[in-house]
Amino acid sequence: MTHSFLLNPDLRVIRENWKGNPLQDGRFIGEFKQGNQSMLLALRWKLTKNPQREEKKTDTWLPTVRDPKAFLNGKQDGMVWLGHATFFIRLGGVTFLTDPLFYGVSMLKRKVPFPVQPHELPHIDYVLLSHGHFDHCDKASLKTLSKTHSFTVLTSLKMKGLIQNWMPSNPVQEAGWYQQYQVKENGPKVFYLPAYHWHKRGMTDNNTILWGSFMLQTATHTLYFGADSGYDQHYREIQKLFPNIDTCILGVGAYNPAFIMQPSHTNPAEAVQAFKDLKGGTLVPMHFGTFDLSDEPLGEPVRWLKRLEAAGEIPGQLRILDIGEALPLG
Repeated sequence: MTHSFLLNPDLRVIRENWKGNPLQDGRFIGEFKQGNQSMLLALRWKLTKNPQREEKKTDTWLPTVRDPKAFLNGKQDGMVWLGHATFFIRLGGVTFLTDPLFYGVSMLKRKVPFPVQPHELPHIDYVLLSHGHFDHCDKASLKTLSKTHSFTVLTSLKMKGLIQNWMPSNPVQEAGWYQQYQVKENGPKVFYLPAYHWHKRGMTDNNTILWGSFMLQTATHTLYFGADSGYDQHYREIQKLFPNIDTCILGVGAYNPAFIMQPSHTNPAEAVQAFKDLKGGTLVPMHFGTFDLSDEPLGEPVRWLKRLEAAGEIPGQLRILDIGEALPLG
């Protein structure tokens, strides 16, 4: 068993004494807990009866979808949720699109449509690609976007080999955890940070590509995009480096059954604990309502969050956005 560390030597490291991402036998591992998924767990899930099956059948909740074009075509700093983990963000006049997903993924159909045609999206400076799972790194969406938009991809170590052929004219910049990307000097600083997750797209590529999260920072606003992550102590480590986070975008769906989902996603209570660890100002939930990925009813994450808010469990502000709804930043 061989152990090594990897980072992008051309990028700044922001955590003291950080040697790079740890690897074991050439595969990425977590700093704290490991999030690998096994075929046995997947089989156990398939063979286990869903205790919420009947509740799920009767839950008719779906996210409301709005037309986001007024914000998209404007100039104001802010963000708009486009479903699942896809956000259009304008910060310091620079535009970002997170984990673009315009269509269904694999065998899963969208429960609600993407709120605009992809070609209607305005200019995008940077696509933030958090990790390689199919519902975050979608070949069809990236190819579609590259036909009409010129952008740079900011992503994780070892991702370029997967995606570059899909969009050969778009530059790709890879980073390891706790590294700062090289971006426009007068725009937001962009950092790649940890997540408790894992990588797999095929039978033999377990953890060959890194996974993580992003921080965007201007002089007046700091925004955290948590991507896919289970709950772990990395949130506290991030807060030490970024003590004044204004907005936290955190996943709240696809959490049951816990025996397979906990190393991948946070439930609403875990997301609120992560928000507390980050000491954020506004919590914006994502990763719910767009796809049926797990055993819980589609509307349960929103109902759970509202109960936590009513009980005074959420410090700061909770903003549950409609798909297509814009939230001003700053």
